[in-house]
Amino acid sequence: MEEDFANAKDAVGLDHTQARCYRSWRRHIVLAMAALALLAVISALDRRTHPAPVLPVGPDAEPPTDYGRTALTVPETRRLFQLFTTLLRDLPTAIAARRMAFHLRWSTWRRRHQARSRWHHYKRRLALLT
Repeated sequence: MEEDFANAKDAVGLDHTQARCYRSWRRHIVLAMAALALLAVISALDRRTHPAPVLPVGPDAEPPTDYGRTALTVPETRRLFQLFTTLLRDLPTAIAARRMAFHLRWSTWRRRHQARSRWHHYKRRLALLT
């Protein structure tokens, strides 16, 4: 429960309010929780369409040709959403499209690298257990 609340504070600014009355506090909380729900749904849809990363079955396992990629997390979804909605809105369409493509490729590369790192960390832990 505490970890979920900490994630909500980081992702959508659940604690960024200085409300003086209940009505304004409630509005802020409802909007923050709606934003968190939207980000969680986007992350869950991405998780459902992409398979989980490959994990080693033993300490002597050979590395696969494709490690897969880690799922899109709520903070990564927030970063991409904020980037595409606020930072690129004032740019010409061609430049904005190139930057969006770059950031999507970078996010995909980073998640593939995380899956590769996870595979090697799991393999090392399996080797230490045996």
